[in-house]
Amino acid sequence: MNYLCSTLTTLAALRAARDEMAALAELPGGCDGIVQHPDWIAYEVEARDDGTVPHVVVVRDGAGAMVGYAPLLSVKHTARLDLAGRRVSLYHGAALRLLGAGVVAAEADRATVMLAIVRQLHGDTAIRVIRIQESPLPNAFAAALGKGDDMRIVPANLLEQTQWTIDGQAGSAEWLAQMDKKRRTDLTQRVGRAYRKLGGDAALHTYDTPGAMAEYCRLMNVVYARTWHHAELPIQWDHPMRVALFERLAAAGHIVGHLVLRDGEPLAYVHGYRVAGTYLVDDLGYDEAIAKVGIGSVAVFQAIKALLDRFPGERISFGYGDNQYKRLLATTNEPCGSLYVVRRARATAGFHMYAPVRWLYRGLHRVREDMRARQRG
Repeated sequence: MNYLCSTLTTLAALRAARDEMAALAELPGGCDGIVQHPDWIAYEVEARDDGTVPHVVVVRDGAGAMVGYAPLLSVKHTARLDLAGRRVSLYHGAALRLLGAGVVAAEADRATVMLAIVRQLHGDTAIRVIRIQESPLPNAFAAALGKGDDMRIVPANLLEQTQWTIDGQAGSAEWLAQMDKKRRTDLTQRVGRAYRKLGGDAALHTYDTPGAMAEYCRLMNVVYARTWHHAELPIQWDHPMRVALFERLAAAGHIVGHLVLRDGEPLAYVHGYRVAGTYLVDDLGYDEAIAKVGIGSVAVFQAIKALLDRFPGERISFGYGDNQYKRLLATTNEPCGSLYVVRRARATAGFHMYAPVRWLYRGLHRVREDMRARQRG
């Protein structure tokens, strides 16, 4: 069968293809996260004023039916390395940013769709840099792009990270049964202790309907401003565009948020998205004023239990990065990191700096870990 690729480069074209794209993204295993859903892609473009535009490569079969797509954005990008406290610019210019880690397609069509998109991207010589962030490793899409002579893969992390996941469970009882008795008892008892300390009518509440999103976003805006995340990454949760996006996602069953409230005031949250058989814990936090209560970890435990019971068989992903609570709750893990796929050209020569810096940094890290191990021993 013949397959034809085309590229959606405007919001109008993206909206026209929205329903076909959503049908693929919502298949079990069809996509690897909410950022690959067409509603999120449109939001990424609409919410920015930096010149970001869609560059979604769509694959159709001989009958004209969409069988897959690559959720790419065309952006202006600066690649930097931190060297001895200085940020050295390696590249500044046009790039494609991949949302998620690969193509969106039914499992049976994924290999064919990926091959068609790879050929399309290789053939467009104007494309010099493709950025893939926070991806499980190895990344099949990057590997396919890097097989030719004209493009190569550049790992962008000085050290690989870990992505933690809870595999599909029949329910929370099965999940808890895999833990040793001490851990299981400790997690359960923490819940009671935390709520006794909070007092009042403190409880975990779930928000997952379109009608609840405006209030959910208002409360999220309040509690987020009281977390340590706010200074590092300010977010206006109740921005009209975000509220509208959440209402669309909630209508399709793609958003489940949890908030701990006491007397109507938000104290902690667990925010996430559910699509293609996986719930992604996208963000979590708590009011720093009550950090000692431990309500943050308690809210995560409660939310995970509720999700496992409500959606049996579905995975729960804690996303990119390592953390103690992820180690405690997850059942499996895999390496992850960020990558560039760059075309061999004078403009991309700066990316050659990554390899020696990674080699040096990883060597120093091993030495430091060995010294720590000796000190502990």
